Amino acid sequence: MPRSTTYRYLQSLRSYGLVEDDQASGGFRLGPRVLQLARVARKGLGVPEVALPHMRELAEETGEAVILTRRMGQMVVCVERVESKHRIRLTYERGNTLPPHAGASARVLLAWLPEKELDELLRSVELKRYTDRTVTDPKALRADLACIREHGYAVSYGEVDPGVRGIAAPVFDGDHQVVAGLSTVGPAFRLDDSALPGVIDATRRAAEAISTRLAELDV
Repeated sequence: MPRSTTYRYLQSLRSYGLVEDDQASGGFRLGPRVLQLARVARKGLGVPEVALPHMRELAEETGEAVILTRRMGQMVVCVERVESKHRIRLTYERGNTLPPHAGASARVLLAWLPEKELDELLRSVELKRYTDRTVTDPKALRADLACIREHGYAVSYGEVDPGVRGIAAPVFDGDHQVVAGLSTVGPAFRLDDSALPGVIDATRRAAEAISTRLAELDV
């Protein structure tokens, strides 16, 4: 660009605080306003946007569907998903709701709730039975949530839909609060006992990567 045009642009940027004079070099450098814009840009990224690239990698690694869930009131909602590459697969749509007590993708969101909040939730919802594997006893559910916290992940088998297996890990924000659950789900004939350890490890690694990125972005 012509030197005069470039100078006008730089003066406009300087008037908004986006650049400032650099006394050492005699030129310009980025100004403090850029940092404010960067913070606004980071805040504009939601958890699903941050998680999606890692979800795609997890789906590619495991070959199964990957969903991201968040708790909204008394329900658990699927907020993002990546489909399986297999011809026989499970389909989850964004906005689908799940019971809060059944399935790994739901229970991993309860496991780190403060005790008072968990008490209120269990008093206000019906622990409905979907299959003969659904946990409906509050005491048994609390014991299961304690195991999830201890191990750092949840595994379910046929608790909502027969023959479906799920592996879920918590996603934490920068304040170490659980903001989402990352789950790998598929038919039990593929997610059998031999495949389970590898899928658990992959799911946990992906959830940790998302958590690290959220902390970096302060989302």
